[in-house]
Amino acid sequence: MSEYAIMLMSFAGGVALFLLGMKMLTDGLKLAAGDTLRNLLAKYTSTPLKGVFSGILITAMVQSSSAVIFATIGFVNAGLMTLLQATYVIFGSNVGTTLTGWIVATVGFRLNLQLMALPLLAVGMALWLAKGTTKAGALGQALVGFSIFFLGIDVLKNTFEGLADTVPFDTLGAGFWGMALMFLIGILLTSVMQSSSAAIAVVITAVATGVVPIQAAAVLVIGADIGTTSTALFAVVGATANAKRAAMMHVLFNLLKGPVALPFVGVYLAGIFWVFGPDLSPAVTIALFHTTIKVTGLILLLPFAAKLTAMLEQRFTETEQQAGSTRYLDDNILATPSLAMSALIFELKRIGRKSRKLVTGTLKKKRDVAELRENDEVIHELSFLTGEYVQKMQRSDLEPESAEVLPNALRVLQYFSEARQHALESASIIQSGVELPADVAESFKILKGLMRSFLKKADSEKAGFSIDELAKLIQQLESTYESAKLTVLKAGSDGKIPISEMVVLHDIIRGYRRTWEQCFKAAMYMDGFNNLIDHEPGTGPPLMEPESVD
Repeated sequence: MSEYAIMLMSFAGGVALFLLGMKMLTDGLKLAAGDTLRNLLAKYTSTPLKGVFSGILITAMVQSSSAVIFATIGFVNAGLMTLLQATYVIFGSNVGTTLTGWIVATVGFRLNLQLMALPLLAVGMALWLAKGTTKAGALGQALVGFSIFFLGIDVLKNTFEGLADTVPFDTLGAGFWGMALMFLIGILLTSVMQSSSAAIAVVITAVATGVVPIQAAAVLVIGADIGTTSTALFAVVGATANAKRAAMMHVLFNLLKGPVALPFVGVYLAGIFWVFGPDLSPAVTIALFHTTIKVTGLILLLPFAAKLTAMLEQRFTETEQQAGSTRYLDDNILATPSLAMSALIFELKRIGRKSRKLVTGTLKKKRDVAELRENDEVIHELSFLTGEYVQKMQRSDLEPESAEVLPNALRVLQYFSEARQHALESASIIQSGVELPADVAESFKILKGLMRSFLKKADSEKAGFSIDELAKLIQQLESTYESAKLTVLKAGSDGKIPISEMVVLHDIIRGYRRTWEQCFKAAMYMDGFNNLIDHEPGTGPPLMEPESVD
């Protein structure tokens, strides 16, 4: 086997270890720091500076700008954060992602990587196996990923050291066309790896071992930052409108920053050497260059954040306008179970609002049953998609108390479905134009009025919601139901209405009873879900009013 073939396989193996380590590190840190990530996003994004610093801090914690961006999307979808607040977090996240390069540049070339990585690997694996999916186990997984990441650096370092004398990268990276080639290679590197952090780590390893000159490496970094936009674009195919907007903001940050930095690579590097001295190591120089251009992008774009957000809010509206599309559910946040749980509950609330509005529509004198059934089909489609999302959540790593919620979520969907069906059946069998005796008409009027009051109070999202108050209304409804049923039966026995009409009226009020019973069961479970929502009084924008069912 030729020397080049061995080097190529070593390079591929090193990159594979790199990517595996990054994935395990990110997944472990996301699980271990899930609550912290959620709390920081919920509480510390009220001002532009807080949003930026939250993005920097959280990305540094979980070592993945993509994870932070999609967690932010979850908060925007849930109404806990505006798109403008999310924009500041995304800007900060782009700066925070440079930490990986600093770790590689400082730790990766000053320590014996195998001596450091193997004990960490043993400790992390023991913790992961012993603690499973708990936070301690997630921390063990992160340690395993961290160890594998550095083993990958060690493999790449050895490969590049052997490659430096055989491939004339210094010649390839010279001149305009050489720099253009480096720029394209940087884009390709991130697009293939689907991780800008891993691509930057490869570049830093290459420059530290002398394979790539510093200026060519700087251009590679700019290309890698452009290439990271493909990761965001691929991830949001078929996602919610807010997910597409947030991903596009990430794309704009990197696309607008790149052309600004590219012509001034020499100026940036000269400035770095002027401030820190000419003896600065190549690896640290590139890590510092990466951070500097990210901060430059932040400074340039921060004043235009509001305008960029307003522009994006006018885009991707077709997804939101589709009647049967979910608003809060996004596959990208499944990796963060607490955020996925919030999205699920908010979608259940939305289905509940739509269901109660439909039931209320069946109580009106002038109603279009055909239109109501069309609306029911839309809600049914939403419920089906939500049920599929529950199944996806069941396949992810959930804490036991969260896993117990999922069957109840499916139960709530069924309750709402049955409530709509009973209400539609009652609306369908009402005979229009039939004159009812005064006492029968009055009993129906009272029953419908109580049902409307019940449906308004059955929204657990509405201020002042109380399951006890709802239970009292249920008692009134039961009493009114018995009274209405007796009135109808008496009217039939007295000959005030035909027996056939009596049977129809009895079926109607029995359908009403089944409707409110199912809505009450759903409300009890939804009240229990409120504690699981990432929302506290005074944080984030107000929740939507119950009447808003868009």
